Amino acid sequence: MPKKYIPNAFLKVEDSQLYAIFAWSQRTAEIIPSKSWLTILEIFIHEHSLETAYQIFQKNKLEPTAEKVIQEIKKYEQLLQNALVFLADGSLTIFGKGFRSFIEKEMQYELGLLSRETYQILPQLFSQYQLEDDLESIKNIEDFRKLVEHIESLGLLSPATGSIDWGDLKKTVPICQAFGLTRGTPVDRYYLSKFLKEIQTQIGGNILEIGGTPKDKDFYQINPSASYQILNLEAGPGVDIVGDAHDVSIIKPESFDSAIIFNVLEHCYAPWIVVENIHTWLKPGGKCFAMVPSAIRVHATPVDYWRPLPDAFAWMFRNFLQQKLYVYGNPTTVIASYHGIAVEELTSEELDAYHPDYPVATCILAEK
Repeated sequence: MPKKYIPNAFLKVEDSQLYAIFAWSQRTAEIIPSKSWLTILEIFIHEHSLETAYQIFQKNKLEPTAEKVIQEIKKYEQLLQNALVFLADGSLTIFGKGFRSFIEKEMQYELGLLSRETYQILPQLFSQYQLEDDLESIKNIEDFRKLVEHIESLGLLSPATGSIDWGDLKKTVPICQAFGLTRGTPVDRYYLSKFLKEIQTQIGGNILEIGGTPKDKDFYQINPSASYQILNLEAGPGVDIVGDAHDVSIIKPESFDSAIIFNVLEHCYAPWIVVENIHTWLKPGGKCFAMVPSAIRVHATPVDYWRPLPDAFAWMFRNFLQQKLYVYGNPTTVIASYHGIAVEELTSEELDAYHPDYPVATCILAEK
């Protein structure tokens, strides 16, 4: 079935430059470089098939701007420094007060009907800005398709409403109930390995691991001769200290050079207290290496309290002298993590792509 599209964009002027911004997102805005982008986004508001959109594009680029469009747009030119232009399925809306208008439902100006008649609203609205006039450079449908696919890859076009192909993902149970272990390597383990490559050489001295097992030392590739002790709630093979990490008294202050705590803090009822205790147990200059899942199924072993996000994680380590966050994930790997799709089923490009709004794993290196 041929792919169909709708726009998925907020346009905003800043410092005399036109940008597509991402709603309530930490993602960097994308510059809108040319008139072709605006024309394509506007056409797909109304006509969703690529072939029909191309026919309209070819016709539209030859026609002068309609006088009624010019007169209508003059009413809104003074708003542009503060306004957002929202593009959606069947809708081209000016929010005069930016996101405040979106939320408060005031100073909203709908131009969708006029847009459907002419497909000329966006180029005229932003005609005073220095956009490349590249309409004639798109000479055939393949040129058009490549540009549409590029704009889609930036997140400004999406599959048309009702046309999403869910495939194997449209399930009310996960593809693998064991994080992906029935299929291969869990996604969060891939990100832990990436983090370890970054920080391995800094783990040393007298090392404490909280919530670990003896085999972890080999996985982390820590020097076999290093002093390495494990703290756990329960006694067991290789456990050196039995106790609750919430209790600062179980370890003497300034006892360790390194502390490792991977995929444990989400199981702590007050993880910020555990982090404060780690700070106490480390020597001056000592380092903590921590990871929490930000997007993973509930795994109550024995309980599962939290999914600390990057801002919360950084706050927990606020008393450390230095800290560096490592955040991994994107929409594809969030879905993979929740569904139990394995690393081996994804490409390195899919795994390594980063989107700040979709963390799967959040790691930190913090120095006392």
